[in-house]
Amino acid sequence: MQKENGNLERILQEIKQKNSKKEAEDYLMKQLSPTQSEKLQAVLQDENAARDLLKTPQAQALLKKLLEGSDGQHS
Repeated sequence: MQKENGNLERILQEIKQKNSKKEAEDYLMKQLSPTQSEKLQAVLQDENAARDLLKTPQAQALLKKLLEGSDGQHS
């Protein structure tokens, strides 16, 4: 589990450093297996599924980490 958290932190840091949404999306998709990538694309293309996903505690925690600056403050 700790290795998974380390990988997630690394991926989040890489995403934060991308210059555009497209670059961040491309990087994320390359980190996922083909099956995971297909599932994520399907959810993102379905507005209701995306909304439901974003309401989960896990998604909220991930968004919080993505939006935090390196000093722990929102950018």
